[in-house]
Amino acid sequence: MADLTSITQAKLSAFKKDATPRQQLGCDKISGFFYLKLAQGGAWRLRYTDLLGKRRTATIADANIKPNKAAEEAISWKAKLRDGIDPLSYKESLAQTQREEEQQKAANVYLKVGEFFESIYTPHKIDNYRYGAGTLKGIKHNFSHLFDRDMDKLNSADILHWYNKRRAKGIKRSTLVRDFGAFKAMLNYAAQPLRGVSEPILKVNPIKNFTLPALTIKEQDELEAHNEKLSHQRDIFSDKVKQQISEGLALYSDSLKKKRRSSIAHGKSHLKNLDNHTYPHWFIPFCHIARLTGMRPADIYNLKWENLLFNQFNNQTTLIFTPSKTKKAENSRKVKFPVTGELKFVFDNWAAQQEQANNGLIFKSERTGKSLERKAHLRHWKQIKTLAGITENLDFYSFRHNFISSLVARGVPVLTIAGLVGHKDGSMIAANYLRHDELSTESLLISISDDWNLNTNIKEKNV
Repeated sequence: MADLTSITQAKLSAFKKDATPRQQLGCDKISGFFYLKLAQGGAWRLRYTDLLGKRRTATIADANIKPNKAAEEAISWKAKLRDGIDPLSYKESLAQTQREEEQQKAANVYLKVGEFFESIYTPHKIDNYRYGAGTLKGIKHNFSHLFDRDMDKLNSADILHWYNKRRAKGIKRSTLVRDFGAFKAMLNYAAQPLRGVSEPILKVNPIKNFTLPALTIKEQDELEAHNEKLSHQRDIFSDKVKQQISEGLALYSDSLKKKRRSSIAHGKSHLKNLDNHTYPHWFIPFCHIARLTGMRPADIYNLKWENLLFNQFNNQTTLIFTPSKTKKAENSRKVKFPVTGELKFVFDNWAAQQEQANNGLIFKSERTGKSLERKAHLRHWKQIKTLAGITENLDFYSFRHNFISSLVARGVPVLTIAGLVGHKDGSMIAANYLRHDELSTESLLISISDDWNLNTNIKEKNV
């Protein structure tokens, strides 16, 4: 094969030995083609005029390429220029395509449902969502049988099979709607471009437009019964129930103090006497805050003393917090709750018992000093219901319902109530709480009946 370049291997070897960095060894046969000596090694380069008339210099091969091979590359570049192709831009485009292909190849590893769930979605939910662990647990419990499948191969039949199987086991439709929504949200996330990857792992969520089957007549009846049960939970507490709750809290407080006195008397003198404590247990102020604010239990657990802001100009304390349920939502809103009257008494006395605490969690474990377990209140609530003879089906969450219902009954504007309880608007309150209580309805019906009786009496007199 004839030499394509005047730069022979012998000339190149001598040049590498004697040349200084940045010195060039040019070619007499190919214009603009040369070898550049560098501080470490060298490179084959080509100086040329691009399609826009701009002078450019490009590295076309590294120092390990023999002269004739490098010359072939230079000739190829010049041929591309004659064909109207800028070889440097072409090279950059090829490199970009190669990078994207490598990225997509790496991303395809996560196309399997289980691989994406473990490696991508789990860190995302744990890092960005307070209750992400619960969502992940639900997805794994319901859809682990699909973890060996590719996400783009899923279809409506897979979801329908899962739905019918779970319904046959007696799982509520509302629960299945929630679980399916969590799984669909994961696939929607997979269909979004991730950081460092130009294309999403999943091009299209294959179940994006799938909806669960319509309710059967039997399921509609069950749903109506369930909603009826919920509607009663949203009723205002009767005076009897309120009295029972107060008595239950008092009895629980007395029992705890009595138990502590007994422990001290039987050799545990290191324990603190609780007789002079307003609240011998954290659950009691916890319960008072629930009934006086309508806060969700999860938000009470998250409360910190820093959430209580005192304004020295009006001598007013305000409880300010963002509900955990909506903390990650774009339209989340802060709750600003005035701390006055009995609520102020609760916070002040509990702070005094905590040696005037002013920072950190308001309710925390005495043993670890960290957050309490999120269902810790239920055990104490159950004991109080037993002590006071309160019906077993009165949920602790009913304090929130009672708070909202009481405000509605007093004619407080819906948007004001929404602001106090952390709703983004008043739609949920309007749909579920705007109704007459039973006594009001009874009085209304009696008045209508009296109107008819009055008209009957008038007719009888005229006769």
